[in-house]
Amino acid sequence: MKKSHLSTNLIILLFSGLFVVNACKKSTDYKATPDKPDISVTLNQMVTETYDDYMAKYPGFPGGFAIQVLSARGDGFAQQGVDPSLTNRYHFRAQSTTKTITAAGIMLLHQQGLLDFRQLITDTIPGTDYPYLPATPDYDIPYKDQITIWDLLTHRAGVWDLVNTEIGQAFLDSILLENPNHTFSIDELTRFIAEYQLSHFAPGESWHYSNSGYQLLAKIIERVSGKTYRQFLTDEFVIPLGLTDTSFPDQGSDQTIPGPFVDSWAWVEGQSYNLTEQNMSPNVGEGNMITSARDMSKFYQLLLKGEARVDIAHVSKYMMDCRLISPISTVGYGTGLFHYVNLGYGHGGDGAGFTIRCFTDPYSEFTVLGFFNCWNYKEGLGDRSYFNETDELLWNLLYRVKGEIAGY
Repeated sequence: MKKSHLSTNLIILLFSGLFVVNACKKSTDYKATPDKPDISVTLNQMVTETYDDYMAKYPGFPGGFAIQVLSARGDGFAQQGVDPSLTNRYHFRAQSTTKTITAAGIMLLHQQGLLDFRQLITDTIPGTDYPYLPATPDYDIPYKDQITIWDLLTHRAGVWDLVNTEIGQAFLDSILLENPNHTFSIDELTRFIAEYQLSHFAPGESWHYSNSGYQLLAKIIERVSGKTYRQFLTDEFVIPLGLTDTSFPDQGSDQTIPGPFVDSWAWVEGQSYNLTEQNMSPNVGEGNMITSARDMSKFYQLLLKGEARVDIAHVSKYMMDCRLISPISTVGYGTGLFHYVNLGYGHGGDGAGFTIRCFTDPYSEFTVLGFFNCWNYKEGLGDRSYFNETDELLWNLLYRVKGEIAGY
């Protein structure tokens, strides 16, 4: 089985697919205790069955599956095919699950009275004489004077999604081909949208997942807090909650993951390509977090209990206010949280050969996280059907784990 590094064009293509819906006892450590038994044996049986069935179909596939559970019946972690030494402390790229902590940051600032998410992005920040977003040509995006912070949080602002569009990818590609270490700024990325007056719809007219919208939220966090996005989240969440495996790289040259880490791969027509090193500066605020299964599941469980700095009133009234994303969907979106019936509230992410899903049911206090670390392009990059099949297996595994362990 041949392994190599992928071309820049393909790397950009693979990291562009950040999570979009297909249709579209408080503690600083969640180790098992005698009162909360380890359920890893049960998890291992389920993960092994999924992995073995998959490998029977695709011998030579270089990736695997992992599951983390925090529950009243016990905590556990299991994996097959990822890394023989893998634990829930290995680092990985969180991809679009970053959006949940960005939304929590905005909610915390609202809770503290430092911003009002009902205001327009052109309104002035409380106690200042300057607006939430710069009053410069770089930010003259369509409908700017009609967009509220709430619209951005709920993906109902219509802000054009640069990362997930061909023209946006071509723009990023042209720069990275010249300098793979280029550090993108939110100003630079938004300038492209403003220059070409790109938009999906007028605010409030529909729902459309927008990575660019969450980059604007990161910019608002910086202007309101007076800190970089990276420093604000570190000070307000990482340190207080003991998320010691979590960080937010924002420089183009910072392309590695702290060890130990989970490698991510693309399997293309029988060849394996390592995609672990990435320039995530185009994804600040919407996909640049690095974390671990322990940290991520811990954060989601604390957040949904109102114990992650954002109080339960703001979490339940606003973040969990998940409205259907379309008239024909059963999936809802609140602020940084999707809601899936019988699974709970959470988010997922896809990028650079890595797919992650994490959901918490606050009523049963059940959190399940799952990931796979290789994207299957058995018939070439033009055929996503094998990736979709792997993704469906992960969803089925999440529901099976929830059903068999939590009794749902």
